[in-house]
Amino acid sequence: MTTKIPARKGAKDLRHEVLDRGLCTSCGMCLGLCPYLEELGEHVAMISDCKGEQGRCYEICPRADTDLDELRRSLSDSWGEGAPDYDLGPFRYLRMSRARDSAVRGKGQYGGTVTALVLFGLQAARIDAALLTRWSGDSGDPLLPGPVVARTRQEVLAAAGSKYTACPTLKVLDQTVREVARRLCVVGRPCQILALRKRLRLEDPGFSPDRVALAVGLFCMWSLSYREFRRWLEPALGGNRIERIDIPKGSFVVDTDRGRVELPHGDLLKHTREACRRCYDFTAELADLSVGSTEWKDDWNTLIVRTDAGRALVEAAAAEGWIELEPFPPERERLLREAAFNKKKRVLELLGQEAREYGREPYLRISKNEQDYFLKQP
Repeated sequence: MTTKIPARKGAKDLRHEVLDRGLCTSCGMCLGLCPYLEELGEHVAMISDCKGEQGRCYEICPRADTDLDELRRSLSDSWGEGAPDYDLGPFRYLRMSRARDSAVRGKGQYGGTVTALVLFGLQAARIDAALLTRWSGDSGDPLLPGPVVARTRQEVLAAAGSKYTACPTLKVLDQTVREVARRLCVVGRPCQILALRKRLRLEDPGFSPDRVALAVGLFCMWSLSYREFRRWLEPALGGNRIERIDIPKGSFVVDTDRGRVELPHGDLLKHTREACRRCYDFTAELADLSVGSTEWKDDWNTLIVRTDAGRALVEAAAAEGWIELEPFPPERERLLREAAFNKKKRVLELLGQEAREYGREPYLRISKNEQDYFLKQP
């Protein structure tokens, strides 16, 4: 929100500006880079003081200083030229999509588009692994998701479906890129895609950005605080194992190995993370592909094709019969843009309020034209 170029910062700044304020998104990126940081459940904690004045942990954090315009420009060759789209970010085209295989749709979320694309990518050797999120399988922590590097159909299907809590999946990114995958697909929340783009821009002789072949972003308005979510949900589960979670309009649905549990949607929202209130990006605009619900047809997804790499995968998958595509209705696009606009406006107003009241420099830097677009409209 300001054009000021800050001095490079490090672990002390990360702790003061992000961790101590409860603004960590639990993306996990810093956990794979710094021995002073550790995962505690869903949270990231600094276990001892780092003496470095500058650090990669701060540079890659999605809630630390973020020049969004610069990150967009770094991908401009793939996006192409055109007027800025402040609501949804740059993209090639917008479609409805779903997996053609009904079994994949049954495992995936809504239309199963992400699951189908990952399966196709592996089968066609366009990728050799996918960094996904799956239930941990830990009987002591049944609601805690964890990262998985999926290389088989079985592993991909086991990770299908949304988890709604903030798993630090990116904690294994560096190890995966260095030791496992040469063509990796990363699937994550918007904050994770932002952290990924920051990581790929760091100079690091031991880390090849070319090994990340594709970034798939998931629409996300908020994620849940795991501890609060577990405390609220466990009594209703009665010890049954979760198989799938969904949030249709007005309710919260959990399918378990012994049946379905339905709970009020309003109660669920009480357990959202504070960090999500400052997230500017609903549709993962720095991804190659962005996927979410249509909020209309439950067996279809909204698909935003953003980059050349994303378009190549989608069009090949459609040609090979892995997914089907349909035009996106103009009325649904209007509603999608309205949701994105309202979220961005709320975030900018909140960051501006904090700047005035507490003297906090907003983490987000965007052009004045973009600020005016959201803040000067009624």
